[in-house]
Amino acid sequence: MRFFVLISRLGTRFIAGAVLIGLLFPTAAAVIRPWLGGFVICMFTVSLLRVDFDAFTHRLRSPVWPCAAAVWIVLILPAAILSIAAAIGPPFGSSAVLAILFLYSGPATIVSAPAFAMLMGLDGALVLAVLLITTVLMPLTAPWLTAMFVADVLPLGALELSLRLAGMIGLSFLAVALLRRTLGRERIAAAKPVLDTLMVVIAILFAVGAMDGVTARFLETPLFVTAVTAGSFAFGLAQMALTYALFRPFVGVDAVAIAYSSGSRNAGLLMAALGVTAVNDTIWLFFALSQLPLFFFPLLLKPLGRRLTQAHRSPAGEAA
Repeated sequence: MRFFVLISRLGTRFIAGAVLIGLLFPTAAAVIRPWLGGFVICMFTVSLLRVDFDAFTHRLRSPVWPCAAAVWIVLILPAAILSIAAAIGPPFGSSAVLAILFLYSGPATIVSAPAFAMLMGLDGALVLAVLLITTVLMPLTAPWLTAMFVADVLPLGALELSLRLAGMIGLSFLAVALLRRTLGRERIAAAKPVLDTLMVVIAILFAVGAMDGVTARFLETPLFVTAVTAGSFAFGLAQMALTYALFRPFVGVDAVAIAYSSGSRNAGLLMAALGVTAVNDTIWLFFALSQLPLFFFPLLLKPLGRRLTQAHRSPAGEAA
């Protein structure tokens, strides 16, 4: 059991290291890529199995702000970003750029966000509530955004995308319901280190497969790939900063957790619905590089998250 505890404790470092494996061994990344859709569903299912629904229901006793945050994350913010880009026109309003912006801003919060949030000293229950609500909303919001802005670029129409997302999410919820009924709460709680390790292993495989094609593209156009990587980090941080500034006057310290949720998007779930081998190489490259912030944000933002949380909870922060 100590082995599982160690793996779960060092999980973020192992996942970040897996990116290097995918870059250094592109053949392995290419072999794993077709399986990424299955890995996404498995990660979501394991995450749901570990969910503390008592904490979730406790958060929903005051549902206004978790729901408001969820609607902001998967509907208002991406619609605003895409509308502005479309209004500006080419090149920002081109179909390809709109598809990339949709990929970066349209998906729900990543399934690992509650665990990462707690590592930073944030409210994991709030992030969990935002995660579940955004995930449930995604089969409605993502297809609408698709129909409005990127219908001519993505390989699926809005209705088919909605059905696929709903099917994957519903399958995960059904599997979790059956496992909870079969195993019981106590066994699941006792198996937490094992489930954490399983989550890390799946995430490592996902990280390796997500890097398919990145090495070859970097060797061809290193400046372009470097710029896209920097842009991916900047875009995620910008979403966090905007969300924090918007929610801070209303929810105080909770704005830190909501901001983290807004900048960590489950593009893998969207890509699984679209088909990991169906999208063109350019969209795949942007998807792959959009995963780098997700793998490294927990390590990079941990000190900042704790500092902001402590500042809000200090007497001066409370007075502000």
